[in-house]
Amino acid sequence: MEATKEEVFNACIALLNLKINDIKSSIESVKESSKNDTKSSMGDKYETSREMLQQEINRLEKQLADANQQLFTLKNIAVNKKSDKITSGSYVKTSMGNFFIAVALGELNINNSKIFVISPVAPLGKNLQAKKMNDTFVMNNKEIKILNVY
Repeated sequence: MEATKEEVFNACIALLNLKINDIKSSIESVKESSKNDTKSSMGDKYETSREMLQQEINRLEKQLADANQQLFTLKNIAVNKKSDKITSGSYVKTSMGNFFIAVALGELNINNSKIFVISPVAPLGKNLQAKKMNDTFVMNNKEIKILNVY
């Protein structure tokens, strides 16, 4: 059985929530490591270690902000909206595969179906914009036909 647009949408929400929780957990873990890093007589080593931990926290906080932004973008998609033309929130079946135009999450497997969750600003997302069922376009020297738009 093929995945529905709602199933893909819900899987994206669940994946992002999981990602956000994992990042938050990692931030807490690094902060805990920082607290437990006791100052030794080797002051330079301690400062270097603390700086590395702070850089890791900064990196994780950036990932968290990005994931939260993706979740916000996703939640603002009118998943039940029907459109003949491909826009953000469209679930598109093509001769090359199935795509959900929303945020950049990569490949999902739902009901034994591969669905690529891509951003509308990705090259393929841009090529799909405003196209409709039975339209064709060329990307990377391959002709791609749009089989259905949900």
